[in-house]
Amino acid sequence: MASNKKTKDVAAYLEELQTTDIKGSVEDILLTCKIVRSAKECLSEDEFRDLRDQCVAQDLYSSKIWSKLLQIGLDDRLYEIQQKDKKGEVLPASYTTLHLIHCLDDEELKEAVTDGVIHKDASQGALNRWVKARRFQGTVQEVPQDFSTVAEILAPAELAEETLERFKGDLEKLVGIYGFKTKFGDDQTMVALRLIRSKDKSEEVAVALAKALRSTWDGAPDDLKQQFKLTSLEDLVQAPMASFTGFLNKLRGGRDGFWMLHANDYIQKNALEYLKSASKGQRFNYRRRLKEISERHSHLAKTIEETLDGIMSY
Repeated sequence: MASNKKTKDVAAYLEELQTTDIKGSVEDILLTCKIVRSAKECLSEDEFRDLRDQCVAQDLYSSKIWSKLLQIGLDDRLYEIQQKDKKGEVLPASYTTLHLIHCLDDEELKEAVTDGVIHKDASQGALNRWVKARRFQGTVQEVPQDFSTVAEILAPAELAEETLERFKGDLEKLVGIYGFKTKFGDDQTMVALRLIRSKDKSEEVAVALAKALRSTWDGAPDDLKQQFKLTSLEDLVQAPMASFTGFLNKLRGGRDGFWMLHANDYIQKNALEYLKSASKGQRFNYRRRLKEISERHSHLAKTIEETLDGIMSY
């Protein structure tokens, strides 16, 4: 795709990236990824790092998003699909979903495209469920009689679920080259670790939310607190979502006052409930709720994106 000959400097790449839009069409996203790839191939390591740091400093992308854009850009398979897709009906206009597609091995990618699992409206969640169902059904496998165990791979306790999924996909590709097979252990260990990390993170979010609401709670009338059966600030922070929003709506005289003064508190409350929940369905709904808010309140879009990619990625 790109030549190793240096034709542009950091400033030129930065100017080019400032004109791209990773929230636009799939063409816009892949163009951005192609530029990041070109920079990786043409600039020195120090220059490429400087370009990344400037993009982060200018709030073009976070470091995490930058990494995803680079990985997508380095995957020629996505550009091949784009070239063949004359009607624009295959690849979704979402860099997070494109990154998940990138994590598929060749066989999975072919099957997902052929079966229509990957299409322009495919969500990250739906694709992720398909991947897990296909890849990890019956994860406690028997070793085939004509194979023997070569190595046991141990994952660090703090390993993120997303990283584990990517590792498994990459490992499948590698062992396939040599004719080896993989035998994955029970995923329950990772689920338990995720729940522990989520609980720890939820306590941090609760402390931050209590700090943000301290003056609000202190200034609220006692009869309103009694109406919602709240006896402490902790009660408000940990209250069901309906009581939390109902109390603040009443206090501020309606929805307009609520959104003006407590939009960020609402975002954090959703993150808190997401972290406290062990239900995949509920966690999905909390993420969906914030995405809907982002569409209706564009000034909150950046904060919500950072929350989804940060706190609510556990």
